[in-house]
Amino acid sequence: MPSRRNRPKPHQPADVTPSAPRSAAPASPANAAERFAAALKESKVIDRERRRKDDAARAEKARVAAAAAEQANALKAAKRDLERAIEAVRDAKRRGVSTVDADRLWKAAKAKVIELETGAAPTWAPPAPEVAPPPSDDAAPSDVDEPAAADAEDAGE
Repeated sequence: MPSRRNRPKPHQPADVTPSAPRSAAPASPANAAERFAAALKESKVIDRERRRKDDAARAEKARVAAAAAEQANALKAAKRDLERAIEAVRDAKRRGVSTVDADRLWKAAKAKVIELETGAAPTWAPPAPEVAPPPSDDAAPSDVDEPAAADAEDAGE
């Protein structure tokens, strides 16, 4: 008995459609050279764009890696500060002195670790200390001496 799987399919006639008429004259060598030059320029543009995208992707990857390394270093430092604060609390309790300052340091260090691990500061975290801006370089020492010199000139008149 013949297999049904390998049964030959009936032959269907292919639709024959006339293709577009070909140009009677073959392309001239100048046209071929111009097309080649245009294709070469287009290829260079595509390669340049691909290199630009690759460079941008590489730079983004490096930026992400640097940010991750910075985050890891900050977390490591925060955990080290937390261990120091815990040791300070233990030391204060051993010596029998007030642990208020040590507890405050522990609370700040623990809040920093939680913030770095989760991305959000806990609600009980102490407020961040306000950092005073560094003194500006606008007030040079020579500027300070000018009023004193002006007063000395006025006294001399």
